[in-house]
Amino acid sequence: MIVNIRAIRSLPLVMAFSISFLLHPVRAGGQARGSVCVGSNSAIRPTGVSPGQMYNPATLSVRIDKGKVVLWPHKDCLKIEGLEITQRHLLIVISDGKPIQSFWFRFADYKSSELCISFDGYQGVQVQVPKEARWCKCK
Repeated sequence: MIVNIRAIRSLPLVMAFSISFLLHPVRAGGQARGSVCVGSNSAIRPTGVSPGQMYNPATLSVRIDKGKVVLWPHKDCLKIEGLEITQRHLLIVISDGKPIQSFWFRFADYKSSELCISFDGYQGVQVQVPKEARWCKCK
């Protein structure tokens, strides 16, 4: 029996490559996608809002990357889907046509392909994974 020493030495490398290929989000079907669930926000203007975070609930909106601006929901949650989980995304909160908060996020920072966001006038946007946000009811 002839044993190829090089083949034996490269076996761990081949196994590691195979495992990483199986676990990597890019597969034959394309990029893995993530979603953001936007929690409902009261239609009533809050009373104890911090300076710099005044907003109009009637015009409160959200936009992710260069997507369309959508009104922040008042009753049901809103699900924004189709976001690439390997890229960073820009989330912008808008009120009366003006940006009032923006930030970059990555799904990898939360170790989840599903995120939930809520907004209040005092703390601004809060980002959570669904298991930490009982209010997060997107389907």
